[in-house]
Amino acid sequence: MVKLAVTGTSVNDPGHPDYCPSIFPSNMTAQENCSQRVQRFERAAKRCFTEENGSHPTKKLKQTCMDEDKSKEFTANFDGRGDLEEDLHEGIQPEDSVPRTSIKTPLEMTEREQLYEEISSLRHERDEALSRIASLEKLLTLTALSTSSVEGNDEACKMMTGLSWSVFMCLTTAMSALFPPVKKGSLPLKEQLFVTLLKLRHNLTFEFLAHIKGIPKTTMIDIFWKWIDMLYSKLSFTIAPTDREHIFRILPEVFKEKFPRLTSIVDCCEIFIETPQNLLARAQTYSSYKKHTTMKFFISCNPHGHINFLSKMWGGRASDVMIVRESGFMESTQHMPHDQILADRGFLLHDELATRCSAQLLTPAFTKGHSQMPGIELEGSSKVSSVRIHIERIIGLLKNRYTILKGTLPLRCVKSIKDESMEAAIASGDKIVRVCAALVNLGPSIVFK
Repeated sequence: MVKLAVTGTSVNDPGHPDYCPSIFPSNMTAQENCSQRVQRFERAAKRCFTEENGSHPTKKLKQTCMDEDKSKEFTANFDGRGDLEEDLHEGIQPEDSVPRTSIKTPLEMTEREQLYEEISSLRHERDEALSRIASLEKLLTLTALSTSSVEGNDEACKMMTGLSWSVFMCLTTAMSALFPPVKKGSLPLKEQLFVTLLKLRHNLTFEFLAHIKGIPKTTMIDIFWKWIDMLYSKLSFTIAPTDREHIFRILPEVFKEKFPRLTSIVDCCEIFIETPQNLLARAQTYSSYKKHTTMKFFISCNPHGHINFLSKMWGGRASDVMIVRESGFMESTQHMPHDQILADRGFLLHDELATRCSAQLLTPAFTKGHSQMPGIELEGSSKVSSVRIHIERIIGLLKNRYTILKGTLPLRCVKSIKDESMEAAIASGDKIVRVCAALVNLGPSIVFK
């Protein structure tokens, strides 16, 4: 029997004088306390890991934490080798009282220096990479066949498109308003106009343009003809007779002295085309003068160098006189009485122009069959030739600025299958020539310096 000394009752408080623990503690209680302490330790380790890494611990971390000194201490107390009475006096402690095990070890100074050097090296490599990327992007922008490479640069824009940058932007703004918004991922309208003018300016192949822009060849062809149709319909108004009062008011001195009533300088121009397989078409387009299959059109400019009339294209076999008669140039609406028109000696239309519109046609005198020309005819021919040279300059400018007219034009660009099937009144070749002439009119005059 255990005698109670003070109160005579059983007290569970270890600090009380009558506290008398059982000498035969239950093994289940000890096991229970052991398992609770192990669980508290695992929870403490889990909280420590979560605070440091923001994630839940793994089984490996649990095993590592259990191998720490404090885990050995806990297991030793409940392994049957510790003091049982001391365990009972210790009791169950709250979770907050369990010390948290730190799994973070402080870095040595040498490790800190190594990390600092590595970070500095990585930052230096990053800055060099960003600088190289910026320089390569700038180089790519300057060398790419796009509007970004000619932006704000008139010389580069003229070299690429034949227009100055300001005129190109005005044309882009005016034309873009006529198209529906492009789909996401498609070529912007500004770039579509740029590649269209690039094709006219340098006569690049559709395969090359499609490769540069990363689009299919058929898409590139559709873009080109879509813009040719739009430019033809909206820029044709620039090829029209100019007001006579305006012409005479700013007529250059070289014209005032020799031909004060001059309104037009005319000539015919030929463009090489592919040889058709059809024998009739080949016969109609063969030019005995050029010794090649060609298309011919009639062109007229005023004394300022502005193209004011352009006929449809004819086969190279057609004569200059026939083209002028069929073009509508001799209509009374095109001329006023006493207007002066300069032409080559092959335009034998003096009487017809005088009869139909009261205009005066001036041509150089024929030299065939004359060993010596009279002085009056020689002086008159010299005056006409010195001024008529401007139409030759206009034709040269038209072909040199838009080289698609200088090379051999494919038959699909002269008259496409679509034109033949729809019996179009205006062939594809006529649209190309008219668009090129309209674009030349948007530039500065070659007569005024």
